[in-house]
Amino acid sequence: MLRRLQRVPIHQKLMLIALLTTGGALLLAGFALIYFNVVRFKDEMKRDLISLADIVAQNSTAALSFRDPAAETETLTALGVRRSIVGAAVYDLDGQVFVHVEPNGGGGGRVPPHPGPEEARFEDSALTVFRPILLKGERIGTVYLRSNLDELIERVWSQAITVLVVFLASGIVALLLSSWLQRLISGPILALAGTARAVSERRDYSIRADRRSSDELGTLVDAFNDMLAQIQNRDSELREAKEALEQRVRERTLELEQRNEELNQSNKELDDFAYIASHDLKEPLRGIHNFSSFLIEDYAAKLDDEGRSKLETLMRLTRRMETLIDSLLQFSRLGRVDLAVDQVNLNEIVAEMLDSLAISLQEDRVEVRVLRPLPAVHADRVRVGEIFHNLIVNAMKYNDKADKWIEIGWRENPAGPPVFYVRDNGIGIPEKHHDSVFRIFKRLHGRDKYGGGTGAGLTIVKKIVERHHGRIWLESSAGAGTAFYFTLEEGDVRA
Repeated sequence: MLRRLQRVPIHQKLMLIALLTTGGALLLAGFALIYFNVVRFKDEMKRDLISLADIVAQNSTAALSFRDPAAETETLTALGVRRSIVGAAVYDLDGQVFVHVEPNGGGGGRVPPHPGPEEARFEDSALTVFRPILLKGERIGTVYLRSNLDELIERVWSQAITVLVVFLASGIVALLLSSWLQRLISGPILALAGTARAVSERRDYSIRADRRSSDELGTLVDAFNDMLAQIQNRDSELREAKEALEQRVRERTLELEQRNEELNQSNKELDDFAYIASHDLKEPLRGIHNFSSFLIEDYAAKLDDEGRSKLETLMRLTRRMETLIDSLLQFSRLGRVDLAVDQVNLNEIVAEMLDSLAISLQEDRVEVRVLRPLPAVHADRVRVGEIFHNLIVNAMKYNDKADKWIEIGWRENPAGPPVFYVRDNGIGIPEKHHDSVFRIFKRLHGRDKYGGGTGAGLTIVKKIVERHHGRIWLESSAGAGTAFYFTLEEGDVRA
């Protein structure tokens, strides 16, 4: 019921409230009036019937004293002038019925065999009364009268009809008055609702509601208009801020485009420079290497052991310098070359790497274990091959055990992509060097120890992993082998 009323227009709600309030008050007043009139009329009926019984008692002393039923019957029959009296009786001193009549033609019901309490009371849809018959102050009998309730019922119906007529007339008057007076409240509210609807539909915060009164509704309209004014000001400020921000974004975008173009040009120039510089640096290195080789070959008879050793050292240094230049050039290009991402079968890549290193693995007698097939990933095939190649080569080089082994595998990662690893039983890495091993050209051992090298391999591996939005870490301790772990998060990873 309340939900249905919530969808009713406010002017109808106000009229309904007025009608319900007025009708409820009138019904309550009408029922109260009927109730109090019924109570009062019942009291009047009791007093009237008691008075009538006292009169009959006074007129019955002689007939009862002389035991004259005929005279008593005449006295009781005279009660027929009262249409409400439907039964009458006189009892003697012994309480036996002396005379019994039905003044208005029957319907009086059975006369009580003995007198009851001397009081008037309502029973069996009738009013009855017992009154004493006194002679010189002494009781000689009892009078019994019985009255129907026709008068009471007629009066109740009459008052009920009167209340109903008054209720209907008052309802019509209340309907007319509420229909006219509700406009004082619903009018401003409906106008305010219309203004709010117009503002919402048009997005025009310059619209204002008209104030029609100086009461709380007028205060509400003023507050609404003040709110619209604040919103209009803020909307204007936001629009200006938006335009200024868009202008700044355009300017910043243009600036970024210019800087990006300059950066691309700078990268291109840097690539060209790196290529030219490496080419130009390699040329004299090759010349030094070749001339050193020629000197050893052509002047072998004239050179002593010290001279030959120095030339061989010079040749070794040129080769190392060329390797450093190649490593530096490769590292500088890693951050600028786009990845060729595709679905990659890691089992094929590992097989290719092991095949290319087969001779070295056989010479060093290294056992390689791949415990289970590796999952396919979305990554750059060439770069991922470099990861496994560098990690496998490092595991081969830094191992002084008699029985060398390398384990390649992966494990599930509930929080992300699978974790790949390359584990060995080599010399291990002290914990204090776990971070420094990824720095370019950083070697933990002598230049020529464990096969030499530039110290750029792990740096390149870390760069490739980071380009794939992954991470790399290691678990190792001195003499206990090393395990390198890494993830690849470029694209979807599928098992």
